[in-house]
Amino acid sequence: MAENQAPSSATPSRKASDEQSKASDGQGKSDVALREEDILRFWNERGIFKKSLDREAPRGEFVFYEGPPTANGLPGIHHLESRAFKDAIPRYRTMCGYHVRRKAGWDTHGLPVEIEIEKQIGSKSKKDIEAFGIAEFNKRCKEGVLRYIGEWQKFSDRIAFWQDYDHTYFTFDNSYIESVWNILKTTHERGLLYKDYKVVPWCTRCGTALSSHEVAQGYEDAQDPAVYVKFKIAGKQEYILAWTTTPWTLPGNVALAVGGDMAYVKVKTDHGVVWLAKARLDAVAPGAIILEEKKGSDLVATEYEPLFPFLKTSAPAKQHKAFEKAYKVYAADFVSTEDGTGVVHTAVMYGADDFELGVKLGLPKHHLVNEDGTFSHHAGEFAGMFVKKADRSIIEDLQRRELLFKQEVVTHTYPFCWRCKTPLIYYARDSWYIAMSKLKSELVRENAEIHWEPEHIREGRFGEWLRELKDWAISRNRYWGTPLPIWECQKCKEIKVIGSIEELQASSKAMPGSLDLHRPYVDEIVLTCSCGADMRRVPEVLDVWFDSGAMPFAQDHYPFDFAQGKPFSGKEILYPADYICEAIDQTRGWFYTLHAIGTLMGRGKAFKHVICLGHILDAKGKKMSKSLGNIVEPNAMIDKYGADALRYFMYTVNAPGESKNFDERLVDEIVKKHIGRLNNVLAFYKLYENGTERDWKSTNVLDKWIIARLDELVIEATEGFENYQLDHATRPIAKFIDDLSVWYLRRSRERYKTEGEDKKHALATLRYVLHRLALVMAPSMPFFAEHLFQAVRESEDEESAHLAMWPEVSETTGFLARLFGWGPKNKELLEVMQASREIVTKALEARDAAKIKVRQPLQKLTINSSELTEEFRSLIRDEVNVKDVLIGNEFRLDITITPELQEEGFVRDTIRAIQIYRKESGLKPGEKATYRAEVAPQERAIIEKYLEQIQKATHTTIEFT
Repeated sequence: MAENQAPSSATPSRKASDEQSKASDGQGKSDVALREEDILRFWNERGIFKKSLDREAPRGEFVFYEGPPTANGLPGIHHLESRAFKDAIPRYRTMCGYHVRRKAGWDTHGLPVEIEIEKQIGSKSKKDIEAFGIAEFNKRCKEGVLRYIGEWQKFSDRIAFWQDYDHTYFTFDNSYIESVWNILKTTHERGLLYKDYKVVPWCTRCGTALSSHEVAQGYEDAQDPAVYVKFKIAGKQEYILAWTTTPWTLPGNVALAVGGDMAYVKVKTDHGVVWLAKARLDAVAPGAIILEEKKGSDLVATEYEPLFPFLKTSAPAKQHKAFEKAYKVYAADFVSTEDGTGVVHTAVMYGADDFELGVKLGLPKHHLVNEDGTFSHHAGEFAGMFVKKADRSIIEDLQRRELLFKQEVVTHTYPFCWRCKTPLIYYARDSWYIAMSKLKSELVRENAEIHWEPEHIREGRFGEWLRELKDWAISRNRYWGTPLPIWECQKCKEIKVIGSIEELQASSKAMPGSLDLHRPYVDEIVLTCSCGADMRRVPEVLDVWFDSGAMPFAQDHYPFDFAQGKPFSGKEILYPADYICEAIDQTRGWFYTLHAIGTLMGRGKAFKHVICLGHILDAKGKKMSKSLGNIVEPNAMIDKYGADALRYFMYTVNAPGESKNFDERLVDEIVKKHIGRLNNVLAFYKLYENGTERDWKSTNVLDKWIIARLDELVIEATEGFENYQLDHATRPIAKFIDDLSVWYLRRSRERYKTEGEDKKHALATLRYVLHRLALVMAPSMPFFAEHLFQAVRESEDEESAHLAMWPEVSETTGFLARLFGWGPKNKELLEVMQASREIVTKALEARDAAKIKVRQPLQKLTINSSELTEEFRSLIRDEVNVKDVLIGNEFRLDITITPELQEEGFVRDTIRAIQIYRKESGLKPGEKATYRAEVAPQERAIIEKYLEQIQKATHTTIEFT
């Protein structure tokens, strides 16, 4: 192992109280932040990350997938959270002897990028984009997504999220697209790719369909009108009452649906005679008089008058026959009595259940709404209105015609576009699908083998999603994305799915010299059909979530060779991932698409272990937003507190899956109580270290105890990391630092001021503890771990904490067993020391109750713990400041203060006062000084009596004035 000089930051000089002080460089960075930047330079100059990748890995490969971000904006505090969790496990696994490839990648396509460019060019619709030019628009998208990559890389480096940027992948690269095309061709060959006309979630602003997992990410609470509408039964003065929260769909109504086995009643109301479900009578029309009761099946085939004439008068001739089945009552199993009237108004073109019923019954399918969400010119007075804004006009029209029974305003969860925030509508149109429903059982089975943290996600949020799985609508009517590799014959309508660039070249009439697989260039490539006619590419691009979900394959250009475009020749991808981590909303995003595509490719689950992170909220538990002014700027926090404190906050504030209220005060506390306190311990060690040989046996109970505590820490941290419970892996670090500083070092302080074997034992023990503590801290607080490691590093140690192996438990193989020989007694030692500390706490509480300060000696403490040996009773004597610790039947502190004890208390106060004066005067430990005292005669007599003791304890010559 090479001997190297430590970075300059390794010499500790800052006290805990200084850890927040501002530097004088004008940048407003704390000492902690500046120290971390020193460490960062050390890593970069020495190539520590690359060395961690190149080192021997006796335990083989540990596979980590990084969810590729879209770098079309600057990283936020939530990215710090996810990157902290992503980084810790690979660091730990590397220290355990694994090789962990950490390949960086960028998700570069899709609506997130397009919308930003639309804002820049002032686009309001797809027509504006096409007028601007698809080629130029896509060029701007590519430039836009590259704009912030440098900032993202700098941010990741600064928080010690190590990634391999020398082998980065971009989803816009031809090689990546080619791999995605191969997956789609495989899907087609399995008979799972199809085109269909059905209702899809539709964004009217973006002009595209969305998949169910995209819709799941955009739900928000919204207020909408809820109307109870009277449908007049043909030839009678009776009405059927239906309820809807989308009045704009009423012009498209073609049928009413009832529950066949449900009870319906005809009632007399102030608004006429109406039919509704009996179970809804009290909620909708309390006090109404029941005139008749029937089962829903008896209402089936009842004809009613259309609310509006537009649909029938504007439908094409091929739809006319279908209208013979329209405007009637039908039974349907989706009808419920949880809300509404037990009667569902059915608009075939604007609801999934409605459409399925319409297909089953042969109801007319005709649009009154354009793709931009406005009513067509066939819609009479509503023509040109945006559907959501037309609600009020439609309600007023119904009210004028006395067809409105009543109206309300409801607050409900409604889907919005996950990128532009426009309310979605459900809209019938052509789309391309993958038949994921056929793979449902396989997806559910594979999920059962995944370790989820938190565990309830497996059968809860993710499991429920899989059990209710719908086919994946993969086509997007947009521009900047992976083009669907589907060519359709202009004559016979045969389709051809292309799976590689080589296949495209072989099938095309002519290929451009410089190949770009994006629109509009790929649209210009014409293939020849078997019938002899031209085949043109379908205009859609791929769901951007397919891009990121394909990364296990496409990041390595599977199944092609990078250079020659040839098969892998036996080379295998790294699959599945041993570990992935993202926020909880990715259960219906990247987590799902990874799982789906892996299953599509016949590989099974795409990951073995996954941490789902809760969201970051402000200190009061509110969602962060610019409008509320509560956004936390991560770089400002890093400059103020350092990255380690922020990382440690993320790990320890609560369980990974819980939402985290970002409270700056808690981060400040981490700096002062944990990082600062440990830095003070290190400073104390550096003050007394002398390079003395450290390999000898210590019998001091404090040395044995602190190493036993260190073993306990190693065990707890190991179990936490192995179980992917990072709160369990990291919280014990703070408790250990507290024990090390407040108990071990404070109780051992005088040992360092002596000469001889006991001082050597103390220094050897402290050095060993700090060295191993640095390794335990390395995955979670990598900067301070390095700082600590370098400060105690010796020639035989690795160059960096992050090149060292994870520590083993001493009692079986290490320092403890080799030197002390009492390893199996660790548990007993810890229990006895804990009992001793509890006795101390109880005794100090008794002192406090009697208002006797700790510096005042007392005569005796009686305890009822007979198992305590003399070495533990000695610790208690010193800590409680009593002359004797006796064993008795009950706990009792003798608070009698004799004149002799009072004198001793005065002497202790005097020593403390002189030590404070020395510190304030800037004197170094052991430096000789003269202290001139002006005291009363009685106090002088006491000082003179104990003069030698006081002068020796304070390294001071006392002169009286």
